[in-house]
Amino acid sequence: MPVKHDMDSTTGVKLLRLFLRLMADRNRHFQADLAVWLNCSKQTIIRLMREIEGVVGDRLKMGMDDRRRWYQLCPDSRMPLGLDCEELRFLHICRDMASSYLPAQVRRRVEDSLFRLAMQLADTSAIQDGGGQTARFAFFSKGRIDYTPHFSHIDLLLRAKEDGRVCRILYKAAGRREEKEHRFVVGRMLCMNGAIYALGSDLEDDELTVRRIVSLAVHRILEVSLTDHISTLAVPEANPGMFGLPWHEPRHFRIRFAPGKVSDYVRERIWADEQRLEDLPDGGVLLEITTCSEPELLAWVRSFGDSAELLDAKTPAEGEKHDRHAEDSL
Repeated sequence: MPVKHDMDSTTGVKLLRLFLRLMADRNRHFQADLAVWLNCSKQTIIRLMREIEGVVGDRLKMGMDDRRRWYQLCPDSRMPLGLDCEELRFLHICRDMASSYLPAQVRRRVEDSLFRLAMQLADTSAIQDGGGQTARFAFFSKGRIDYTPHFSHIDLLLRAKEDGRVCRILYKAAGRREEKEHRFVVGRMLCMNGAIYALGSDLEDDELTVRRIVSLAVHRILEVSLTDHISTLAVPEANPGMFGLPWHEPRHFRIRFAPGKVSDYVRERIWADEQRLEDLPDGGVLLEITTCSEPELLAWVRSFGDSAELLDAKTPAEGEKHDRHAEDSL
């Protein structure tokens, strides 16, 4: 039996090193050079290449150049899902931006998937970074909600949405001592201010008639169970370009902000798709905005104290009605 060139390196280690080198550099690699690099014989390179060929098939090219044998790993047009290294980095950014909402179970699966994509793309920087697990973005939040213990509820809500099934939700609203059961048709999952909501139709006991449209905070859901009833009811689509969660028909408001830090803060942000900002002579700013969430808008204006003034008065009857809806479901 011939003596091994490298007594400390196993066949498995050599195979992994060789495969990673072929992935990282898609140019031709000569057999003699690889043998020197791995500190092994040319016959060992041949055996290792056969192992790799058994997995990747005709993606492994080989030939002779001036009596020197070469190997080359070529990309498959079907893999990896049309992604390139730059797009993989964009996926890393998306993961970082969504991380504050993701349960731990989902984050682990996302990170594992990114690592596998990095391996397929031979993105060496991402591979060395464990698939890009080091976040490029860091988000600081006040009062972050841990959705790890709520993952099973999120999963059931998504399944109910996909199948169009009515689900029964045991829910404890803010400020309420007792829970309440909702017969619910999921329309869409929403994210706002660091919290996840399920927007949908709250049904009567017959599970056929819509009582009203509500948004249920996922972290306040105690139980979710799927029924066998398939709902054909049309659930209104949420418009993420609106200010706040939807409660009523669109309404228009005008708000004046005092000059200084508050007006600068308002100018720098987009509050709704339908908005208009007007600079005032005193350095303040006038915001005209359309929203389907008057209760949230009023609370937002009050948060600025004397630095914000609502110029348009609401209709008391409608405002009180929708305030009650908000209290029950937020």
